[in-house]
Amino acid sequence: MEIREVIEHCKSGNQIAQGILFNTHYRQMYNLSKRIIYNHHDVEDVLIVSFTKVFNNIKKFEFRGNDSVSKWIKTIVINESIRHVNERNKISYDDDLPEYKMNAPYDTEIVDIDIELIYSIIETMPVGYRMVFNLFALEGYSHKEISDMLNITESTSKSQLRKARINIIERINKTKIYGNTSH
Repeated sequence: MEIREVIEHCKSGNQIAQGILFNTHYRQMYNLSKRIIYNHHDVEDVLIVSFTKVFNNIKKFEFRGNDSVSKWIKTIVINESIRHVNERNKISYDDDLPEYKMNAPYDTEIVDIDIELIYSIIETMPVGYRMVFNLFALEGYSHKEISDMLNITESTSKSQLRKARINIIERINKTKIYGNTSH
Protein backbone atom coordinates (compact mmCIF):
# COMPACT_ATOMS: atom_id res chain seq x y z
CA MET A 1 0.00 0.00 0.00
CA GLU A 2 1.36 3.44 -0.96
CA ILE A 3 1.83 6.01 1.81
CA ARG A 4 -0.84 8.24 0.26
CA GLU A 5 -3.33 5.37 0.56
CA VAL A 6 -2.24 4.69 4.14
CA ILE A 7 -2.91 8.34 5.02
CA GLU A 8 -6.35 8.25 3.40
CA HIS A 9 -7.25 5.09 5.32
CA CYS A 10 -5.94 6.68 8.55
CA LYS A 11 -8.19 9.68 7.93
CA SER A 12 -11.18 7.34 7.91
CA GLY A 13 -10.05 5.80 11.23
CA ASN A 14 -8.75 2.51 9.82
CA GLN A 15 -6.70 0.96 12.63
CA ILE A 16 -4.73 -1.30 10.30
CA ALA A 17 -3.56 1.76 8.34
CA GLN A 18 -2.74 3.52 11.62
CA GLY A 19 -0.65 0.51 12.61
CA ILE A 20 1.18 0.64 9.28
CA LEU A 21 1.89 4.36 9.69
CA PHE A 22 3.05 3.85 13.28
CA ASN A 23 5.28 0.87 12.43
CA THR A 24 6.76 2.65 9.42
CA HIS A 25 7.85 5.66 11.48
CA TYR A 26 8.32 4.26 14.99
CA ARG A 27 12.05 3.44 14.94
CA GLN A 28 13.07 6.72 13.30
CA MET A 29 10.90 8.76 15.69
CA TYR A 30 12.10 6.76 18.69
CA ASN A 31 15.73 7.52 17.79
CA LEU A 32 14.90 11.17 17.19
CA SER A 33 13.17 11.58 20.55
CA LYS A 34 15.87 9.59 22.35
CA ARG A 35 18.53 12.04 21.17
CA ILE A 36 16.58 14.81 22.91
CA ILE A 37 15.33 12.98 26.01
CA TYR A 38 17.68 9.97 26.53
CA ASN A 39 15.39 8.08 28.89
CA HIS A 40 13.70 5.07 27.24
CA HIS A 41 10.53 5.26 29.34
CA ASP A 42 10.12 8.99 28.77
CA VAL A 43 10.69 8.50 25.04
CA GLU A 44 7.95 5.86 24.97
CA ASP A 45 5.59 8.27 26.77
CA VAL A 46 6.42 11.04 24.29
CA LEU A 47 5.80 8.73 21.33
CA ILE A 48 2.40 7.74 22.69
CA VAL A 49 1.42 11.40 23.00
CA SER A 50 2.95 12.22 19.61
CA PHE A 51 1.22 9.46 17.66
CA THR A 52 -2.05 10.20 19.45
CA LYS A 53 -1.72 13.77 18.12
CA VAL A 54 -0.86 12.42 14.68
CA PHE A 55 -3.99 10.28 14.55
CA ASN A 56 -6.22 12.95 16.12
CA ASN A 57 -5.07 15.53 13.57
CA ILE A 58 -4.53 13.42 10.49
CA LYS A 59 -7.77 14.66 8.89
CA LYS A 60 -6.16 18.13 8.71
CA PHE A 61 -2.96 16.79 7.14
CA GLU A 62 -2.41 17.70 3.48
CA PHE A 63 -0.38 15.11 1.59
CA ARG A 64 2.38 16.82 -0.41
CA GLY A 65 4.56 13.84 -1.24
CA ASN A 66 6.00 10.95 0.74
CA ASP A 67 8.45 13.19 2.62
CA SER A 68 5.67 15.45 3.86
CA VAL A 69 4.33 12.69 6.11
CA SER A 70 7.68 12.05 7.77
CA LYS A 71 8.34 15.77 8.21
CA TRP A 72 4.93 16.31 9.79
CA ILE A 73 5.36 13.42 12.24
CA LYS A 74 8.95 14.50 12.95
CA THR A 75 7.77 18.02 13.83
CA ILE A 76 5.20 16.64 16.25
CA VAL A 77 7.75 14.31 17.90
CA ILE A 78 10.35 17.07 18.26
CA ASN A 79 7.82 19.48 19.74
CA GLU A 80 6.55 16.87 22.19
CA SER A 81 10.11 15.89 23.14
CA ILE A 82 11.01 19.53 23.80
CA ARG A 83 7.79 20.04 25.75
CA HIS A 84 8.62 16.99 27.86
CA VAL A 85 12.16 18.21 28.58
CA ASN A 86 10.88 21.67 29.48
CA GLU A 87 8.34 20.17 31.90
CA ARG A 88 10.99 18.04 33.61
CA ASN A 89 13.97 20.40 33.62
CA LYS A 90 14.55 24.04 34.20
CA ILE A 91 16.84 24.64 31.25
CA SER A 92 19.20 27.55 31.46
CA TYR A 93 20.98 28.66 28.36
CA ASP A 94 24.18 30.30 29.53
CA ASP A 95 25.58 32.55 26.81
CA ASP A 96 28.83 33.22 28.63
CA LEU A 97 31.93 31.37 27.52
CA PRO A 98 35.30 32.12 29.05
CA GLU A 99 37.35 34.30 26.68
CA TYR A 100 40.00 31.62 26.18
CA LYS A 101 37.33 29.20 24.95
CA MET A 102 35.59 31.73 22.68
CA ASN A 103 38.64 31.85 20.45
CA ALA A 104 39.52 28.17 20.74
CA PRO A 105 39.20 26.24 17.49
CA TYR A 106 36.69 23.42 17.71
CA ASP A 107 37.33 21.91 14.31
CA THR A 108 40.32 19.93 15.51
CA GLU A 109 41.08 16.66 13.78
CA ILE A 110 39.48 13.73 15.52
CA VAL A 111 39.96 10.26 14.11
CA ASP A 112 39.37 6.71 15.33
CA ILE A 113 36.77 7.65 17.93
CA ASP A 114 34.27 5.08 19.13
CA ILE A 115 30.75 6.22 18.21
CA GLU A 116 29.50 4.93 21.57
CA LEU A 117 31.89 7.37 23.28
CA ILE A 118 30.42 10.23 21.26
CA TYR A 119 26.86 9.16 22.18
CA SER A 120 27.76 8.91 25.85
CA ILE A 121 29.34 12.37 25.77
CA ILE A 122 26.30 13.87 24.07
CA GLU A 123 23.98 12.07 26.49
CA THR A 124 25.71 13.58 29.52
CA MET A 125 26.03 17.14 28.20
CA PRO A 126 23.91 19.86 29.81
CA VAL A 127 20.38 19.73 28.41
CA GLY A 128 20.63 23.08 26.59
CA TYR A 129 23.83 22.08 24.78
CA ARG A 130 22.41 18.66 23.93
CA MET A 131 19.10 19.92 22.53
CA VAL A 132 20.69 22.58 20.31
CA PHE A 133 23.46 20.23 19.17
CA ASN A 134 21.00 17.48 18.23
CA LEU A 135 18.59 19.82 16.45
CA PHE A 136 21.38 21.56 14.50
CA ALA A 137 23.99 18.87 13.86
CA LEU A 138 21.82 15.78 13.61
CA GLU A 139 18.41 17.05 12.49
CA GLY A 140 19.62 19.88 10.25
CA TYR A 141 17.56 22.73 11.67
CA SER A 142 18.82 26.29 11.30
CA HIS A 143 19.55 28.51 14.29
CA LYS A 144 16.41 30.51 13.43
CA GLU A 145 14.27 27.37 13.52
CA ILE A 146 15.90 26.21 16.77
CA SER A 147 15.39 29.61 18.37
CA ASP A 148 11.68 29.42 17.49
CA MET A 149 11.34 25.85 18.79
CA LEU A 150 13.15 26.47 22.06
CA ASN A 151 12.00 30.07 22.55
CA ILE A 152 15.58 31.39 22.69
CA THR A 153 17.51 33.88 20.58
CA GLU A 154 19.51 32.82 17.54
CA SER A 155 22.70 33.98 19.25
CA THR A 156 21.88 31.74 22.23
CA SER A 157 21.38 28.82 19.83
CA LYS A 158 24.76 29.53 18.22
CA SER A 159 26.43 29.87 21.61
CA GLN A 160 24.95 26.59 22.85
CA LEU A 161 26.13 24.81 19.70
CA ARG A 162 29.65 26.19 20.06
CA LYS A 163 29.77 25.17 23.73
CA ALA A 164 28.48 21.71 22.86
CA ARG A 165 31.19 21.26 20.23
CA ILE A 166 33.89 22.49 22.61
CA ASN A 167 32.55 20.17 25.31
CA ILE A 168 32.63 17.17 22.98
CA ILE A 169 36.17 17.88 21.76
CA GLU A 170 37.52 18.52 25.27
CA ARG A 171 36.02 15.29 26.55
CA ILE A 172 37.29 13.29 23.57
CA ASN A 173 40.76 14.72 24.06
CA LYS A 174 40.62 13.94 27.78
CA THR A 175 39.63 10.38 26.95
CA LYS A 176 42.51 10.08 24.47
CA ILE A 177 44.97 11.28 27.12
CA TYR A 178 43.60 9.58 30.25
CA GLY A 179 41.69 6.66 28.79
CA ASN A 180 37.98 6.04 29.06
CA THR A 181 37.29 7.61 32.44
CA SER A 182 33.89 8.59 33.75
CA HIS A 183 32.31 11.28 31.62
